[in-house]
Amino acid sequence: MVALSAVITTLLLSPLVFVLALAAAVVLAALSKRRASIWLLSVTLAVLLAFSTGGVRTLLMRPLEYRYPPFPIDPPTVGAVVVLGGGVIDRAPDEGGSAALSDDAMKRVVYGLRLYRSLGVPVVVSGGRAWDTGGESEADVAATLLARLGVPEGIVIKEGRSRTTWENAREVARILSRRGITRVALVTSAYHMPRAMLAFSRAGVSCVAAPTGFSAGTGRPGLLGSLPSFGSLGLSFTALREYAGIIQYRLRR
Repeated sequence: MVALSAVITTLLLSPLVFVLALAAAVVLAALSKRRASIWLLSVTLAVLLAFSTGGVRTLLMRPLEYRYPPFPIDPPTVGAVVVLGGGVIDRAPDEGGSAALSDDAMKRVVYGLRLYRSLGVPVVVSGGRAWDTGGESEADVAATLLARLGVPEGIVIKEGRSRTTWENAREVARILSRRGITRVALVTSAYHMPRAMLAFSRAGVSCVAAPTGFSAGTGRPGLLGSLPSFGSLGLSFTALREYAGIIQYRLRR
């Protein structure tokens, strides 16, 4: 079963919160508590609007994405490239009904491939099935893609048991220990890198950050980018989940 804390975080930091708040406003109105209903409705809509804007999205995402610099052009010595899973799409039509990598996961694997070609070290793909739905693990799907892209079978090491970033770190640490690898290039989405680095540090793995998939630029968003959008709303909630995860990991022993 998925960790209860992960389920709670997913539910609380999602649009479900706004749905529940709007439902509560309706109930208050039905109970003739008009002032409380209007106040709750106004606050809910204001927060929803704010999180949907490019400015708030960037304000939340930028500290996460730029916490660690891009992988150095003059790379340090590492014993492996570790690529963290980012989700799979079950029964993808373009894969003939097999599982396919999500957009985030695809970016991570492609960047990991780039580093493999530059560094010539083994690639560890990490990720199981987060929701216990059966089928191929994220590691299996990623390894299949790397094989299609020409990576020799013996180069890719699969870790398909982990369901969370915390478990990614523990399971990968065991694999690295058995192989005598002490330092790795850690590949994940830029927004996810602070939480990943914290988890791997707690697991005793020395990592060089290799973030990819940046969404927040270094400049101010333009007019269109500042307008409310579902894309910005999704990224705002992604950032909030990352901050919650970082706090949770800092409190873990």
